[in-house]
Amino acid sequence: MPMTLTLDKMHRLVVPKSLRDYFSLQSGDELEVKIEADGIMLRPLHPASPISTEAGVMVCSSEVPVSAWDISSFIDQQRDQRSQQMGGL
Repeated sequence: MPMTLTLDKMHRLVVPKSLRDYFSLQSGDELEVKIEADGIMLRPLHPASPISTEAGVMVCSSEVPVSAWDISSFIDQQRDQRSQQMGGL
């Protein structure tokens, strides 16, 4: 699906919500920038998780192959985030 992005007044790009959701991007996530002969490629540095949280409910996306599911890693990540939110642990 072709998409057009526009630089804002501060020369920043905003990643559309549909792409942030598809790649499970969160604030602070890093993107790799690769210069190619005909353009620029952005790639998330972390693999897309098949599990996301929507309205407080964990949801599994079938867009990611079953072989990529890493439930244990996702749970650890969520625990780490929650610990940091609750007390900076």
